[in-house]
Amino acid sequence: MPIATIKGFWQHTVYGGVYAIESSPYGELIGGAGPLDPDSLQDLDSYEYTSKINDWLQRALENKELRRINV
Repeated sequence: MPIATIKGFWQHTVYGGVYAIESSPYGELIGGAGPLDPDSLQDLDSYEYTSKINDWLQRALENKELRRINV
């Protein structure tokens, strides 16, 4: 049985870009999508999450440059 993941929208505190991020229940970054248009966000399950931006996302999270947002 696959482990459930957590998905959410995060906004960059400097640039304002919005990202959809998928993580494990233990906080491990699985993948992301973005930057996304904040005026046309879709359901979190409709994005294709990729590990290609994981290094950048991880650095931004560690530097507290991303904040979780509710839409």
